[in-house]
Order: sequence, then C-alpha cells, then structure tokens
Amino acid sequence: MSKNKKDIPMWAKTGHAKPVTRRDFLSAGLIPFAANMFVPNWMSLLMGNNAFAQTSAADCPAPATLIPFVTVNLSGGAAMASNFVPMDAGRQPISSYSKLGLGDNQVPLEREFGNATFAANQVSKFLVGVRAQAAATTIANTTFIGIPCDSQNDTNTNKFDISGAITKAGLVGSNLPNMGRVNTRTGINQAAAVMAPPAPLVVNNYNSLLTSIGYSASLGTALNQNQKNSLAKLMSNLSDSQTRKLAAIQGGDGVKKVLDCAGIKNVDVVQKGSAIVDPRQNTAFAGVWGVNANTNVGTRELIFGAMIYNTLNGQAGVSNLELGGYDYHDNTRTSGDAKDQDAGVVVGRILQSAAVMQKPVMIYIVSDGSVSSSDSTARNAPWAGDRGSNGVAYLLYYSPSGRPATSDFQIGQFNNNQAADPTFVTGANPELAAAAVFANWCQANKRNDLFDRVAGRILDANQLAQVIKIA
Repeated sequence: MSKNKKDIPMWAKTGHAKPVTRRDFLSAGLIPFAANMFVPNWMSLLMGNNAFAQTSAADCPAPATLIPFVTVNLSGGAAMASNFVPMDAGRQPISSYSKLGLGDNQVPLEREFGNATFAANQVSKFLVGVRAQAAATTIANTTFIGIPCDSQNDTNTNKFDISGAITKAGLVGSNLPNMGRVNTRTGINQAAAVMAPPAPLVVNNYNSLLTSIGYSASLGTALNQNQKNSLAKLMSNLSDSQTRKLAAIQGGDGVKKVLDCAGIKNVDVVQKGSAIVDPRQNTAFAGVWGVNANTNVGTRELIFGAMIYNTLNGQAGVSNLELGGYDYHDNTRTSGDAKDQDAGVVVGRILQSAAVMQKPVMIYIVSDGSVSSSDSTARNAPWAGDRGSNGVAYLLYYSPSGRPATSDFQIGQFNNNQAADPTFVTGANPELAAAAVFANWCQANKRNDLFDRVAGRILDANQLAQVIKIA
C-alpha cells in the first residue's frame, strides 16, 4: 500500500536532508540557549505569543489577497471639517461655518476625488499637500468619503482603530506583522474598535524592520548567519515521529503547522536578507519618499516609506502611521495650516506609492476631537480651542484600474449647529464610525461576508445600508 500523503514528512516533500538530530540542533545554536523544552519558547520567539492560536487554518495558508489598509492618526484634534467641508443631510452647505474658521455658508468650494467638497482657493491645506505629492492621474483614480463623528478631545481612548478587525478578516503580512509608530496596542494614539488587534511591530526607525524579519529579530544576537540558515532548514526537516512528539504538548498541532510552513518561508527570508523590506530597492517608490542609500535610518520619510512599501506589497499587514502636533489652537492659522498640509503630503505620498507599485490602497485618517475658531465671518479665522463635536474622519480608496465608484462622498451629516449630527448612526460614536470604515473595506473587497463573520451585529442591515458608500 502506498504511503498516505499526509504521512510524508515535510523534509521529504521539499527535498531536504534526513530528519534532524541533536547535532543539527547544536549546529543551529539552539541547544546552548534553550536545551530544555525549547520548542514552545522557540516558537514564541519566531512567531510571537499568539503563534499557536494562529495556526488552525489549512496547512500553509497564503495570506488573503485583500486591499492594503493604512491608518493615519493626526494626534491632538485636527481641523478636518475645515479642509473637507461637510454638508447637511441633503448634501448642501449648512447655514454657517463661522465656528469652523470658514465664515458663513458662502464658503468657496471645489470638488476633488470625484465629488467631495473641499475649501477652495488653497484654504484646504490638506488638499494642497495631497496635490503636491500625488499625480493628477493618481488623484483621478482615488475616491474620498468624509465621516462626521463627534469624538473626545486630546485623548487616546477614542475607539477609531480598526486594524484588529482588518487582521481578523485575513489581511496578514507574509513576513511582517501589523506595524505602528507608538507603543500602544494599536500602534497609534487611538483605541481599538470592534476587537483588539495583535500587538504591532513598533517601528521607531528603519532598523526596527531589519531586525524583525522572520526569526532574525529574536535570535539576531544569539546566532551567526550560518546558524540562522541552519535553523531555517532545520524547521522543515522534522520527521513525522518528531512532529508527533510535538503534537503531545499543548497546542502541538499548531506547532507542527507553524514549523512546516515557517521553515520553508524563513529559509527564503534569510537568504534574501534585508532587501525584501527595503523600499529603496524600488527606484520609483524611493523617489516618492525622497529616500536613498544615504538616508538616516531615523528619518520619517524612510520609516513611513518602509512601512507603506511592505504593506502595499503584502509583506506586512495594516500600517498605522502617527503624526503629532495637531492640538494647534494657538490663536493663529499658521501652525494649523502647516500641520494640515503635512498630513496631506503624507497621504499624497501613500497614494502615489500605490500608483507606482500598481496596488490598490485604502487610507483611513482620524484625529482625537477637533478644533474651532471664535464665531467669525472671516474665511481664515484663527484656531481658538478644542471642539470635538465637529470632528470628521476621512476614507480614501485608490485603485490602479480607475476611480472606485461610490454612491456618496459622505457618511452622515453636519447640522446647522456646525457639528456632526448625533442622531445618525456614526455621528457620535467613533467605534461605529470605525465599523462603517470596515464595512466599506469589506465591500471594496467584495467580501461582505467578512463583516458578519468579524464584526457580528455591531451594525444591523439597515445601518449597513446607510453607511456603505463604496459600490
């Protein structure tokens, strides 16, 4: 009788040498630092504390092909309702924008990203920044949705982050986890909506990525390069008898799958080295961010560029970027204008990065609360204080094949009190606003089943019909 395929060891399937021995473990450098029950600890080093919980799917599953997702947090309370100009329920201007630094209801408007309303005459510095970095053809392939939502000022407790749900839905990097910039559970100064994400890789500088490829992060100082190569090969050489022994430990079936799959992957990762995460390997991409071989590893453009590069090419999951300094109510417009334009520059570079890589991307822009001017008819009244009730989040979606169709440019509305309408489902609840973003991401992927599976009934069918704007 022929041997069942399931019984053929991974080393035989992949053409590797005979099963490993103690000598192989010694050669890999494992026994000296983890001789006693090393496998569970080793797997924690390789794959993180959630390694065993993550392996219940089919053997060696490939990461799902889903639209890359990036969050940009403007920490401090940005004037997002004074760059994109929110409309009422009938998509007409509200009676006045005098507390939003835009004067009365005769605000000059211009339409961009299809039909979205922005303050014209370069008053929307966010739009100025986007246009400075993204080509007209890129903007022409981008759609925009504004989401009015009241949120708390100057806090990291607003439940705006949706990376947990995105990850649960299947957007997982092939070599790197989700990435963030702040040492929080979400990687930004926003709390998790729907569910907590896996702990992200906090990217303090470019070297954070280099030391996080496969297992070289945790074992980088313990093993030399030959030992790392031996360790990679070792993982795929375990025999059936050895993997049966592993299966006897708690989570052992998961360990076997992780070993079988990660072994082949990490051989490839180690052999390729740092080049696989380096955005400078793509000349056009590097040009978008203005980086080269001499760029300092702590430069924001290299850090952000590396995060976006790896998210767009599928090597990392969600990237959460943090921009600080948006608590800018200093009785001028100077500070706020500069910060708003910088946010636009970053978003424009993300869009242009997707364009040069010919990848789709969804960008979600949030802030904690917002800002207001004194009640004034001046078109550029200075920022005077916090006002979370006029908060807005943005959602941009770029596709290399053309501008994605939408039914509307806004979810919810502003009232004539110059604030988000709290009676609309997302108007006063950041978590529901985040859930609406997740619903639109699922719709963009043509996978509405993912919303039900991951988010459950946080939004019912009627509410989903109100918030899904992507066709």
